[in-house]
Amino acid sequence: MTSQQEQQEESKTFPLKITVDKQSNKVVFVEATKDFVETLFSFLSLPLGTIVRLLATTDKNDRQQLSKSSPFFENIKNLYQTVQNLNSDEVWNNPLCKQMLLHPRNSCESLCMKLYLNIDDSEPSSKFYVCDSCNKFTTFRNLDCTCGKPPNRQPKNLDSEGQGNHASNGFFDTKSEQMFLVSDDLKILPSSLLNSMQMLLKSGISDSTQLEEVTQNIGKKEILNLLKYTLTSHEPLTNTILQSSSKNNDEPRNQYVNGIVTSNYKRNKMDIKVLQSRSKKKLVSAEADGDFIDFILGFLTIPLGSILKILIPNNFPRCVGNLYKSVKNLNPMSELLHPCIAPHYGCPNQPLNIFPLKFPDHYYYGIHHNDDDDDYNTIEEVISNSHVSIVNRRSVTELDPREGAVGFVKRAAFYVLGDDLEVKPLAANSFLSYLKELSLPLDDLEVAVITVGEEEAKSFLQALFTSKFTLTSVLN
Repeated sequence: MTSQQEQQEESKTFPLKITVDKQSNKVVFVEATKDFVETLFSFLSLPLGTIVRLLATTDKNDRQQLSKSSPFFENIKNLYQTVQNLNSDEVWNNPLCKQMLLHPRNSCESLCMKLYLNIDDSEPSSKFYVCDSCNKFTTFRNLDCTCGKPPNRQPKNLDSEGQGNHASNGFFDTKSEQMFLVSDDLKILPSSLLNSMQMLLKSGISDSTQLEEVTQNIGKKEILNLLKYTLTSHEPLTNTILQSSSKNNDEPRNQYVNGIVTSNYKRNKMDIKVLQSRSKKKLVSAEADGDFIDFILGFLTIPLGSILKILIPNNFPRCVGNLYKSVKNLNPMSELLHPCIAPHYGCPNQPLNIFPLKFPDHYYYGIHHNDDDDDYNTIEEVISNSHVSIVNRRSVTELDPREGAVGFVKRAAFYVLGDDLEVKPLAANSFLSYLKELSLPLDDLEVAVITVGEEEAKSFLQALFTSKFTLTSVLN
């Protein structure tokens, strides 16, 4: 986003009509517009790396509290910081690979750009850079062409025209004036008298004098807090709007231990060596090649909606499962229920059934007469997937940001993965110093080889959300 666009997004607000239970100091539900609901739904389109980056802008004290109370937030924060701290020369196939993981793209970007408030401030992939010397283009800034020159032409993308038009439909097709009810745990229904009664009855309220109705506008800051509490709390509206927890704040027990969807797909398997402590009954670390490290770091590129599809919404911790089921009820065909990884972000050895979105093979680059201008002779450089209305056009193909390499990290190297998901390159001269860091007697350690296939890969993904000791909880 440009600075002007960011300022515009910061100033936007949603009007909410809030029903509060005064006795328990709890939001029962809010009545809100389609705009508000669609921004909530957009949470499912966000890759995990984007979620970490967006939540890094919230209050520091809140982030520290989150790290203590939420295994998920602590784990993905560690993973994100691991990528930040890894040295480019010894790990990454090229400098862009690191930035791709720190700023993963959103495969639902074109839909998010239509929202009244789009919280994903990632650089859009709708910007094209064309090489002067070759018939090549890229959507990644600062990527050199295969000829060695930087693509420096920035044509207008005809295909993206109207993507930011709020008048277009967003994530589901309904009248713009349609109102919705959103419960404190993010169950969403069309607004009606009976649905209001249903939410009241399910909340256990029998005395209407306990209720109070207030109105309030919330903006981007509150939406980011809602994102945070959606993943870490069972009452995100109460936490955000009342800035407190309810008096009756016992969290419902989550039944997600074995909640994994299995498939009939045959995936490649990966062998890793693990070092475990006999006395502590805990995995200390794992030694793996580039395929496995790509798989682990690639978690940052997976959209939240795809993770829910694998882990089953009913078994997902906190309220994000309710958000997923609400999308399914309102629009069963929504791509938010199974968003792809963005183009070029896939792993070569992917045990999970999540694949990158396919980018068109060819685009057309040339000149376009601007009919919107009073002077018909006004022309501009353009690019489009269709050659219609393009003069002096030539076919151009996209540059691969990982050209000549496999994945994000170098394949010739080996890496150590800590129980807290910290990744380090393994060098022979670092072996003794690594043993000293462990502070464990050698006769307490043992080495085993574990094969990671689809079942283990999904267990890794689940443990990312449920355990503070990811390696141990999955592999031990």
